[in-house]
Amino acid sequence: MDMKDKTLFSTDVRMIYLQLPYFVKEADECNTIFERIIFVLKNMDILQRMPWLAQDAVFKRLSEIAEVSALSKEERQQYDTSLRHYRDTIAVMEGQFMEGERKGRAEGRKEGRAEGRKEGLILAARQMRRLGVPDQDIINSLHITPEDLKRTDIAELDD
Repeated sequence: MDMKDKTLFSTDVRMIYLQLPYFVKEADECNTIFERIIFVLKNMDILQRMPWLAQDAVFKRLSEIAEVSALSKEERQQYDTSLRHYRDTIAVMEGQFMEGERKGRAEGRKEGRAEGRKEGLILAARQMRRLGVPDQDIINSLHITPEDLKRTDIAELDD
């Protein structure tokens, strides 16, 4: 807005100006996050320790940014390299975990199907025995081994 004429410069742009010298509150007088942010911005150059660091995640993040921005060029390069290595390691570990989980699920499904099939054959063999079907006919029709047929006797004990 033109301050003399009180006419709008544009309806598309909205600017808010903070005049930090006019903000005179002390740290213990700041009650809202907005007031705390203004205090930190105004006093960033003299703050040794960020107030409210333990209370608000915003200030924890602001503290981290301030610490990184204060590094020398070489320290910043080392920090960036270390951070990149850390993130790559995390990504590889997550990828390996997801791959292992996928393989484990596939293997579990395969084993589960085989176990379920075998259990179904044992139940069928047990029922055929109850109906009086000869053992050799059960073995031939279900394509099971004599050992599997013996398991039907054990399975009957579980009932």
